[in-house]
Amino acid sequence: MPIIFICSVPFGGGERLARSLADKLGYAYLSREDVVARANDCGIPVGKLEVAMVKKPAWRERLGRLKERYLAVATSTICEKAAAGNLVYYGRSGHFLLPGVTHVLRVRVIPEPSQRLDTVVQRTKLSRERAVGFLDEIDADIRAWVQFVHGAQMDDLHRYDFVVNLENISIENAAVALCGIADLPDFRPTPASRRAMDERLLQARARIKLALDERTADGDLTVRSNDGVVTITYMPSQASLAPVIPEILRDLPGCRELRCTVATTNVLWIQEEFRADAETLAQVNELARRWGAAVELLRYRPDEPEEAPCAPVPQAPVPAAKLAADGGVEDDVVEIVAASDRAFHDTLDTLVQAGRSGGGHAVAGSRERLLSAINPAIQYSLVLVGDVYLKKGSAARTRMTRELTQFLAEHARAPVIPAADLGAKLRFGPAQVAKLATTVVLTAALYALVFTHQDLLLDVLGGPFHNLHPWGAVLLVAVLAPLAAGLNAGVTSSVLRLLKLD
Repeated sequence: MPIIFICSVPFGGGERLARSLADKLGYAYLSREDVVARANDCGIPVGKLEVAMVKKPAWRERLGRLKERYLAVATSTICEKAAAGNLVYYGRSGHFLLPGVTHVLRVRVIPEPSQRLDTVVQRTKLSRERAVGFLDEIDADIRAWVQFVHGAQMDDLHRYDFVVNLENISIENAAVALCGIADLPDFRPTPASRRAMDERLLQARARIKLALDERTADGDLTVRSNDGVVTITYMPSQASLAPVIPEILRDLPGCRELRCTVATTNVLWIQEEFRADAETLAQVNELARRWGAAVELLRYRPDEPEEAPCAPVPQAPVPAAKLAADGGVEDDVVEIVAASDRAFHDTLDTLVQAGRSGGGHAVAGSRERLLSAINPAIQYSLVLVGDVYLKKGSAARTRMTRELTQFLAEHARAPVIPAADLGAKLRFGPAQVAKLATTVVLTAALYALVFTHQDLLLDVLGGPFHNLHPWGAVLLVAVLAPLAAGLNAGVTSSVLRLLKLD
């Protein structure tokens, strides 16, 4: 059965609908107030965060950290409650917390306006005129909060599975209808969806532990997980956190392996299939080494349904000594892994060994789905779009890849380039040698021309010619200055690339 999210504005009947639905289905009930209470217990002042957001301050680092901690607590609370049994959650935007989890039923409740106004007047004792202004302010603040926390529009109906308009149906009948909808096969848990929820819970628990420990509370840490492997990326200036992180996360439930990596920046590499022996990987590794960057892998499968499972991590073979000690009986059954999945994790392991892994995950479906899988909290320095749409023909693949690159460039807050262009930007081959030689020759010729015609140039700039034709000096400077600057820049950039200092 699904996790049912009831989203509504205050005084709109959404809470009553959620409670009625939970009673009819026999589900546990959880509200935003419960999440806020737990967040406050964890030292996250949600009220102060809301006030700061409403006042629209300039973005501050502390606000970003508080937001991430709140999201971690909210995700953990919902996942833990849902893991214990079926769940109905009432709040503003809880469904945004579980991307990739498909066994969720997202319901938007639209209140009946006059009944909502009557409720506010009765509870607050305000006049109807003042109550209208009160509701307008609340609604505006809530929309701003959802935009701030989730980077999404609360009123975007594409984010919901069903919309219940209480102007046309009673709360009791709406609850009855939703009971039938919740039983549909479309919203039942699948192994892939359960794994996705487990990963969300694991990430959230790791974030909470790191946030609550005073040694890492102010650290700039990126948390990723994939099939129980948690990757923590920290900045070089916070290298002292490296030995502390494993100590803090030693008893993290669900974590079978912990990896810590250092990064000064992040590069996101999007591709449909990864290979550890690919030339592009060597180029990406070289770029990461130059920049001191962590590389995050995002395996994008556009031709598969959105609920397609993420690639499992291949299990390492059991040593012969252990098999002998156990009498030849393994503790767990070794999972059979597809070649493409193994290649994905081999690529990730290559980055781990190089100390450049920023984690890896997978997403399937539309390009909007791909965009939603890109963490907006991470400041990427570069997004690489590799080989995608592999099932298409050559011409269609080229066109669709170009369109995807343009789409990401318009929506991602980072430069986006095709991975195929990376080699040309890094490699110093014959073409680059020819370019360097040409610019050096042209630069030398320009300076030789200037020094061998100094008298003429001085005449144009301030001599008799200048007195008769003052515009000549302007024209000379307008031509020579950009030309010299461009040639110098070409020589410098080529030399820096040759020395791998770009």
